Amino acid sequence: MIDTLPPDTLFAQDWWWEAVCPPGNRRVLQTENGSVWNIAVVRRLKHFKFYSMPPLTQHSGPYLTDRRDFIQLLSLIPRRQSLCLNIGFELNDKETGVAEAQGIRVVKRVTHRLEDLSDLTKVYQGVKSPRQRQIRKAERHLAAIQIEDIEPLIKLQEETFRRRGIKNPYPSQTVRQLYAAVKAHRAGCLIALEDTQHQVMACGLFVHDDRICYSLTHGFHKLGQDLGAGSLLQWEGIKYAALKGLIFDFEGSNIESIAKFNESFGATPVTYSRLERERTFFHMINLLKKRL
Repeated sequence: MIDTLPPDTLFAQDWWWEAVCPPGNRRVLQTENGSVWNIAVVRRLKHFKFYSMPPLTQHSGPYLTDRRDFIQLLSLIPRRQSLCLNIGFELNDKETGVAEAQGIRVVKRVTHRLEDLSDLTKVYQGVKSPRQRQIRKAERHLAAIQIEDIEPLIKLQEETFRRRGIKNPYPSQTVRQLYAAVKAHRAGCLIALEDTQHQVMACGLFVHDDRICYSLTHGFHKLGQDLGAGSLLQWEGIKYAALKGLIFDFEGSNIESIAKFNESFGATPVTYSRLERERTFFHMINLLKKRL
């Protein structure tokens, strides 16, 4: 369980929000005590709004000087506002009750983390045997390097989502802006896996603050995936985090296959909360999309 968040958390930084969220779409809720909650308006239709996180942002905070401020911040959201917000910690029973009284559903979510990377040999021993075999297989065919150019990642992202039949949720310009900001603040790196012909088969952006390194976003060539690039790319990210003395966060998912992949590295689940409230109008639109 995560208990509140320090103010230096990566996703609290102004420079992060400037990169991923247009200024007019950012809402900042705050208390007199200095607690802050950044929220993005990600969908507009005339007078209808939808509060959520901007792209590539794990959660929206809030960042509390006093845990009791959360209930006050919650009251600042318009009562009938549609929202889907990841909270950076797990709500307690009292907070859940207040949220539900406002018509907000509280959903338990999970990310996965490796907390202690002080001994990489021990960490590798904790990786399940099938995953170790995938890493060794990829190492025979692919070389890991750090690169400066974001374009290979953008290209592989498009390819990956197209292969899955899913629209890419990350606008290429947003990815470029975020990477430029990450570089300017020395808050991460791009790791690529190249084949013997120096073709990039996989690429991942790993970002960090002073505590945690996040496996933020990736892209894969189909042949790279067949070679076990996903396993090797995460292992290289873990090594990068270990070098900096950080916790490694897999940016976990509640999709079972992804959760099992993360757990195969010896990662432990960490619970946080998601707040959901949907206006009838948006609910009808989403039902129609599903039927179409």
